[in-house]
Amino acid sequence: MDPAGRGLLARVVCFRRPNTQHMFVEHSVQIDQPVGTVTAVLAAGPREWFARLDELGRSAVGAQVAGIVVRKKVAVEVGLPETTGDWTTIPITWRATFIEKLFPVMVGKVELAPIDARATKLTVGGMYEPPLGPLGRQLDNAFMHTVAEATVTDLAESIAVRLEAAVSSRARKRQAV
Repeated sequence: MDPAGRGLLARVVCFRRPNTQHMFVEHSVQIDQPVGTVTAVLAAGPREWFARLDELGRSAVGAQVAGIVVRKKVAVEVGLPETTGDWTTIPITWRATFIEKLFPVMVGKVELAPIDARATKLTVGGMYEPPLGPLGRQLDNAFMHTVAEATVTDLAESIAVRLEAAVSSRARKRQAV
């Protein structure tokens, strides 16, 4: 085969190395509610489930690191829910609102999937590229990735708590009627 575009050589030439500069973080939580009821709350909008979200779409994200709560004000963008069968995914992005170049932009998703008829798995995951080039990658390797993991864990757990509370509140309102 000629190297101009056909055969095995063409496949090798088209191969692209993955971008290893992006970092991935993810955390899952079990919610003891059926996926349908949790999805209904998620679909109602981020004010129902994204903690500390203000009217301008900003929030404070962060985590407890070495016993100290560290939070950063971020602008949050939440996409529309995409449902396939019993699975629902919502795209989400957040970026720092101050000194933006020092903090990565997180691009990810919130996902709901059934575990069984009575339980739902909530997963928050995303990718970011450490800022500041090679220095930023070294800082990320040294400790910032741990902060990113703790932030996503805190976010997933806070969303789970808010979703469970909203499902319980809706159930109480239905019983009162």
